[in-house]
Amino acid sequence: MPEQAAAESGIIVVELFSEHELEADHVDAVVDVKASSFFTGNAAFTNAREVAALVRCMEDLGVQAAAFTLQSVQAETTEGLLTRSSSALYTVRIRLVDMARVGDVLAALSGQKQATLRELRWGYTHEPEARQDWLEALARESVKKARRVAAGLGVTLAGLHRFSERIWESQAFGARGGGYGGGGEDVVPMAPPGSYSVKRTASLGFPVSHRKKVHVMATAEFRTRPAPES
Repeated sequence: MPEQAAAESGIIVVELFSEHELEADHVDAVVDVKASSFFTGNAAFTNAREVAALVRCMEDLGVQAAAFTLQSVQAETTEGLLTRSSSALYTVRIRLVDMARVGDVLAALSGQKQATLRELRWGYTHEPEARQDWLEALARESVKKARRVAAGLGVTLAGLHRFSERIWESQAFGARGGGYGGGGEDVVPMAPPGSYSVKRTASLGFPVSHRKKVHVMATAEFRTRPAPES
């Protein structure tokens, strides 16, 4: 925990820094499925043949039905006519919480002819609470540091003048791709929307586990007053 302290004009400034590592506890796989029929809502999961095939494939790997969410449907019409037989592009989100099976699930997705993995959204459920704990720890340490500095200077603390914080992130271990998506998740794009590749390889080509570093800096300024004479 690097630290810095200074005293000027009756103010003691303490700056503390800490670094932490978080591992994702879930990941959302966003998948585009090109299907030969058009349905909306939950009916797509049972009536659109290609989407239903994706669901069955994932259920064979232990993914629960509640993990699937239909995010959007884009119909392809002929001469302006929209029917059940119209082809459609379905965007499906699959929430994966068993991190030990993520690799198996993604490998299975690569074998689905009509499905393309668009992106992975790595999530950190406990990140907000952890950030608060880290900040509180720095705040407590800043008071201890200020008291030690005040004792060395022969003054006493009169109270807090100002407190500020700064929190930022970086990828751990040089992980490739992705940026902070906000809301406690990282987004790693896989393919542009609507793109389909005939060639598929055995290599996944992207990380199947995800860690990130969170850096926390706190700056506290304390007012001082002369120590009482003994």
